[in-house]
Amino acid sequence: MHKICIIGLGLLGGSIGKECLEKKLSKKVIGFGRNHDSLKKALQLQLVHEISDDFNNIHDADLVIIATPVKQIELVLKQIKPFLSKSTLITDVGSTKTNIINSVKNILGAESKNFIGSHPIAGSEKNGPEAAQNNLFNKKNIIITPHKLNTESSIKKIEDFWKQLNGNTIIMSPENHDEIFSTVSHLPHALAISFMSMINKKENREELLNFAASGFRDFTRIAASSPEMWRDIFIDNKEACLKDLKSYIEQLKEFENALEDETTLFDFIHNGSDLRKNWDE
Repeated sequence: MHKICIIGLGLLGGSIGKECLEKKLSKKVIGFGRNHDSLKKALQLQLVHEISDDFNNIHDADLVIIATPVKQIELVLKQIKPFLSKSTLITDVGSTKTNIINSVKNILGAESKNFIGSHPIAGSEKNGPEAAQNNLFNKKNIIITPHKLNTESSIKKIEDFWKQLNGNTIIMSPENHDEIFSTVSHLPHALAISFMSMINKKENREELLNFAASGFRDFTRIAASSPEMWRDIFIDNKEACLKDLKSYIEQLKEFENALEDETTLFDFIHNGSDLRKNWDE
């Protein structure tokens, strides 16, 4: 490609830029963002060839990648719309998809055919340009969520891009994506955050944390993720999250009842343990 533009140079955007440079996927990789200090840091870390605060620089881009928190994507689309060429493909890395696609259609109209949603399953609790790393997408699932206006050739180009980063591409609808990731990603984050919030309200929280071991660290690690990013994800995927939360509350009630009977409690634990072991195998 001649030019790739990345808007947002945190963990995902920065890692994409880093690999694009190292694999020489484009003659020019330009980074954009809200924070000029972060942009300068990204340039120092060689995550991009150039940085810019002028969206006019995307007018001849082959690919624009929006790597901002999901609630900022709508604003970014409005800002870049006047500068997009009819041949520029656009993708994102957001953890929700249905609302994003709806925003794309409302803002870009007929040109929304050039937007193909992506979600690399390669995050961590770290953020900022310093979090960018090599091989972040290697053998990781990359969910691609096309809509009816996309052409097969455009979808293939986005697939090929992620494959060049050694990702495993999977196609699914935006709606199916949001239901799946509410259960396996969004709700677990909510649980980790809620548990740390509970600890924080206890008078002996420092004592509790001093005795916490590796299991506690593993379970709560994701609670350290970006508050802005996760606020936006929960709001954007609210309906699916509320549905899963209701199911989980029912599970907690089952566990509460199981504490009254040893056999029921054993079966409850055994069912969860078996599924986890079989998944690893």
